[in-house]
Amino acid sequence: MEKRLKEVLNREEGNYILPFFWQHGEDGGRLREMMGAVYSSGIRAVCVESRPHPDFAGPGWWRDMDIIMDEARKRNMRVWVLDDAHFPSGYCNGLVEEQSVYAKRYLDHYTIDASGPGSGTSFFLSIDEGEELIGVVAARRKGRTAGEVQEPVDITHKVRGKVLYWDIPEGYWNIIVIKSTFSGSGRKKYINTIDASSVRFFLDVVYESHLEHYGEDFGNTFAGFFSDEPELGNCLGEYGHNAAIGQPDMKLPWGEELFGMVKSFWGSGFAVRLAALWNQMGNLTPQSRYEYMNMVTDLYGGNFCGQIGEWCREHGVEYIGHVIEDNGTHARLGLGTGHYFKALWGQHMSGIDVVLQQIRPGYDKMDFYHIGGKGTYNGTFFHHGLAKMGASLGHLDPKKKGRTMCEVYGAYGWSEGLKLMKWLTDHMLVRGVNWFVPHAFTAAPFPDPDCPPHFYGWGNNPQFPWFSCLCHYMNRMSHLLNGGTHIAEIALLYTAETEWMGSCQPFEEIGMLLAENQIDYEVVPIGILETCEAADGKMRAGNEEFSVLIVPDCEWIPEELEQWIVYAVRNGLPVLFAGRRPGVMKSGWRQAESFSGWKEMHKDVQGMDTAAEQPEEENGNLNYGYGDNTENLICIEGDGEKLLENLERFVDRDIRCDRKVPGLRYYHYRQDGGEFYMFFNEDPVMQVHSWVSVRGSGECQACWYNAFDNVLEPAVRNEKGEVELKLAPGQAAMLYLGTDTDLPQPQVYKIGKSLVLEEDWRISFRRYDEKDFGSSKKAGKLYNITAAEETEDFSGTLRYETDLEWNPDTDGELLEIDFGTVYETLEVWLNDEKASVRIAPPYCCTLQNLRKGTNSLTVYVANTLVHKYRDSFSATMPIEGSGLLGPVTVQGYWK
Repeated sequence: MEKRLKEVLNREEGNYILPFFWQHGEDGGRLREMMGAVYSSGIRAVCVESRPHPDFAGPGWWRDMDIIMDEARKRNMRVWVLDDAHFPSGYCNGLVEEQSVYAKRYLDHYTIDASGPGSGTSFFLSIDEGEELIGVVAARRKGRTAGEVQEPVDITHKVRGKVLYWDIPEGYWNIIVIKSTFSGSGRKKYINTIDASSVRFFLDVVYESHLEHYGEDFGNTFAGFFSDEPELGNCLGEYGHNAAIGQPDMKLPWGEELFGMVKSFWGSGFAVRLAALWNQMGNLTPQSRYEYMNMVTDLYGGNFCGQIGEWCREHGVEYIGHVIEDNGTHARLGLGTGHYFKALWGQHMSGIDVVLQQIRPGYDKMDFYHIGGKGTYNGTFFHHGLAKMGASLGHLDPKKKGRTMCEVYGAYGWSEGLKLMKWLTDHMLVRGVNWFVPHAFTAAPFPDPDCPPHFYGWGNNPQFPWFSCLCHYMNRMSHLLNGGTHIAEIALLYTAETEWMGSCQPFEEIGMLLAENQIDYEVVPIGILETCEAADGKMRAGNEEFSVLIVPDCEWIPEELEQWIVYAVRNGLPVLFAGRRPGVMKSGWRQAESFSGWKEMHKDVQGMDTAAEQPEEENGNLNYGYGDNTENLICIEGDGEKLLENLERFVDRDIRCDRKVPGLRYYHYRQDGGEFYMFFNEDPVMQVHSWVSVRGSGECQACWYNAFDNVLEPAVRNEKGEVELKLAPGQAAMLYLGTDTDLPQPQVYKIGKSLVLEEDWRISFRRYDEKDFGSSKKAGKLYNITAAEETEDFSGTLRYETDLEWNPDTDGELLEIDFGTVYETLEVWLNDEKASVRIAPPYCCTLQNLRKGTNSLTVYVANTLVHKYRDSFSATMPIEGSGLLGPVTVQGYWK
């Protein structure tokens, strides 16, 4: 049997969970109790969050950290630290003075209208104290629309002091004044994240102080640091998630290093190129925006994430975290970092987050309202883009060792219980996320209004006794999905760069089409793509191999991508443009240089015969020759079905279902000695029942691994070798294929007695803040507790009891029981022995050891605290009912 499967069956799995542990300066006893609560949940690490602490990196902080570290050492746990006093990271514990050498700088501009001819004309320039003139550009207006210009010319040399002296030529002209400034709407007192010395100051303040206190624990009890949502921060919230390059009034990231790079790369024409960032100047605009964004994202990736990651590596700890990815922000300025893959390249895990109801079951094809009910989320991005983007980075960057972390569950409100948490967990696992930062354990007095739900709540969360069931499930599944290789056929181009240059289709829209048809993929950016070798019709990236590259519809691609496509197509790799054939933008940039080690690892690609491939420009596009393999280069204009038809020509599908199952997701992961296929029915309503053919499974034995109960179960196969797949809405399953001969085999059962338990239930209540159940009363038919006026605010645990008359000789020796609708955790006892726990649908279990005669059946059901604490976060979520609603159906079987 495969090694990791043996380990989980023997309860020897590792720990893949490091929940946030919020600090407020509580006393030591409380901190120790909370560490005990974390440990009792099956978790062996914490990420200590300083955000609410009053004395980060001061005496109070070290006092509390000493206690947490002491508890961690005793319990063989690991401690991570969130790396700043406030989020986003980069606040530097409030030590950044405004207009200091470490503070944010911005690139700004304003425009003067002028008409000519006019001689002897001068213009006063608005350059305030602390600002620096970068350049002045004059450009002729093209027409009525502001910002559309032509014939740009640098006239900076005509400035003397703060006055421009320029004779205006005939016509209408714009004079574009470009300057740097400390004045902007970005976060005050934050470091300049694209400047190396600013980030070094951040390291000195936060990281070095923790090294001083816990250096002996580095790499052991002290695991590393977590950056939370660092950003470029050239603006705050005025553009929301849409701070894309090209906003005509937006200030841009700036700094001395960037200025040096601009002058070096663009030479004497740099001022005109900068002016093109805000103005439309023909092909010069997409080219300038592409190159500027590459400079900014390279500096962020190298100076912030890269520098911190290198410091951590040198000191034996790891560096993890995430940036803001929301609604495409991962490719934009402002709250974003411009390029997801570059931004996290220096970290030791890939990372994302899902908080504030960003993912809701069933909303993957539409926008939906978020907290407050005003703004909206892009459901397609959050469901089909976010986790796949994060997991792809985890798979493609060798230093990440296949690891992708998700901060999850936070700020959904008390309406979120274990049922939704498990759904979110499976959503992540089936896309390749295999480490988790649950949000959160808080040491504040109960109830803490800060972003509920909170898992422990000092014993007040009625679902906490079953939280460990979720954590054990998460660790077991993550153990199987770490240390091996993800198998996918499709490389899907990451679309940050194409968005910088013009109109484009976001990669997640193609991702949704592929997911709904059970075709898996990795999201691959241009810079990594350039490092990939192509041969014999395949593309290789790290340990993975792809059969097709898909380029989502876009207006432009850069010359460097076109050159790589030439190389790949000549080596037989099919490339599908999912839309028009894009124009090719000339650029001297090479993004592969942003990803370390590419020159040594990929000399074949680097050394390809570029002299033979230099294009001739034709109507603004570059015209490359593709040799004899043009049948492998296809432009597909039309609906998604045409793309799928073309994929069938080149892709040997990993799995095939015998019917359309658009809600089914799958993930193929290879370990030494076996293949694992995770299936997850994301549809909140429809069941999945299909026969699934699995490529190359003919000689393999198959079984299901039930990670929740930690058992192997037989897989049913038909005469074609297809595997029967049955999944209730929201249910996940793990198929194992191996060469073992001792795997459980399907058994034929005889059907025995069946009945419905409708009445004769006795029910008793225990509020969340009570220790004991009240007296039981006869319930009659099962009903929704919340719908009854006298119990509408009940939050806690319900106990249901009934007697079951059974004769194993005549009725069946096994009893399969389906409890129907449950809100929402379920614990089942038979004859005073715990038999099963379920925290999510289907609420079914099999009971054995039935007595002849009367059997006592006891069921505990816990709801959430939302019915008592009607928090503002939950106001935009449907509030489910409470209790056991049934129908409860029983079916007996003989082996």
